[in-house]
Amino acid sequence: MERRTRRSPRIHEALSMFLDALCLKRSLDAVALTTHDGLLIAGKGRVDLEELGALGAATRKTTGPFRDQQLHVSRFEVNDTTLCLTTLGAPVRDDSAVGSLMRILAA
Repeated sequence: MERRTRRSPRIHEALSMFLDALCLKRSLDAVALTTHDGLLIAGKGRVDLEELGALGAATRKTTGPFRDQQLHVSRFEVNDTTLCLTTLGAPVRDDSAVGSLMRILAA
């Protein structure tokens, strides 16, 4: 049975819908998906997503400060490219979420 009610064949729209759902399900304040050097691919939240993503990509740790909150960074590879998923509110390091992102980006 298909669990998704919204989907799109367009990668950027699919990413936007996935990140929106991820924020709702995980109670995240913000999420930014960037390249390894900090270029924002997609994001959701009421913060400067470019700044959040750049800080996540620049840190070598899996957590770090962001204003008065803690950011969480998860790195993964898609098509030999390292990407960073930076979140505020909780870490997202599970195979389910990363796997979904990999499927969307590999399309």
